[in-house]
Amino acid sequence: MLYSAIMIIGIDLGGTKIAGVLTTPSGKVLMDVQIPTEANKGKKHVIDNIKKAIHTLKESKKVKLKAIGIGAPGPILYEKGIVVEAPNLPGWHNVNLKRILEKAFRVPVFVDNDANCAALAEAWFGAGKFAKHFIYITVSTGIGGGIIIDKKLYRGITGSAGEFGHMTIDPQGPRCNCGSNGHLEALASGTAIKRVTGLDAIGAHLAAHQGDKAARAALKDAAHYLAIGLANLTNIFNPELIIVGGGLSNMWQDLIVPAKKEFRRYSLTLPAKSVRIVRAKLKSNAGMLGAAALCL
Repeated sequence: MLYSAIMIIGIDLGGTKIAGVLTTPSGKVLMDVQIPTEANKGKKHVIDNIKKAIHTLKESKKVKLKAIGIGAPGPILYEKGIVVEAPNLPGWHNVNLKRILEKAFRVPVFVDNDANCAALAEAWFGAGKFAKHFIYITVSTGIGGGIIIDKKLYRGITGSAGEFGHMTIDPQGPRCNCGSNGHLEALASGTAIKRVTGLDAIGAHLAAHQGDKAARAALKDAAHYLAIGLANLTNIFNPELIIVGGGLSNMWQDLIVPAKKEFRRYSLTLPAKSVRIVRAKLKSNAGMLGAAALCL
C-alpha cells in the first residue's frame, strides 16, 4: 500500500538491539523493526545496522520521509548530533551520527539521549500528553530521566540535564558507577539491588515474595532512597506530574507505591500536594516514539 502522507522514523539505539518505528506525526505506528546491535563488531558495523533498520522502514511503505530521530545512550551534543560516549557501545566516542545519517538519507536527522527521548514520548503520546510541566524518571539498571517545562524538553547548557540518578543522597553511601559516592543510582536502581542481594531486580522481587528477608530489605531500602529522590525533584521543579518508567516500574506495588507514600516526609507541603506520581504509559515503545518525537 502506498502512503502519500509525510512520515518520520524513530530509532532507539541500545546496547543489544536497534528498535525502530515508522510513524505519522500524530504517533500512529505503521511499522516497527528490531535488529541486533552487534556492538562487539565495532562502530562502523553498528552504524550500518542503524542504516539497515532505517532502509527497512523507509522502503516498506514507499513513504515520503520527513526526518529521522535517534535516541542513543550516554551524553549527546544535541545541536550537533554528536554521541559523546555510549555505554555498552565499544569505540563510540564523539560520533557525529547526525552528519553520517543525513549524508546517507538526505533528510534532517535529530539525535538525543534515550531518556530525553522517553520523556518526549510521554509528553507527545503518553502519560504527560496533557501536562505542561512534568518530570520523567526511569528506574532500571540505572536511573535517569528528562525534564519537560512548558511542554518543551529542557536539556541544560551541555545537554546533560536530567541525570537524576547522580543526585547525592548519602555522601557516605556506596560507590556509584560514575565514581562518586551515595548517588541515587547507587542506592535505588537495579544495580543497587543486585549489589545487596546478588540477584537481578526480577530475581530479588521474586525472592522477596517468597519470603527472603534480604531481598525484602533491599526493596524497602530502594523505595526509601527513591522517596528522597522524588522529594528532591518535587521541591526543585514543582511539577504537575512525575512519570515513572523503566524496568523497575513493573514493581509498582512493592517499590513505587511505598516510595510515593514516603516522599511527602521529605518534600515541602505545597509542591507535594500539587504533584501526582504516575506510571509511564508507553513502556518499551517510549524510546522509539520519543526519537520520532524529536522530529516534531
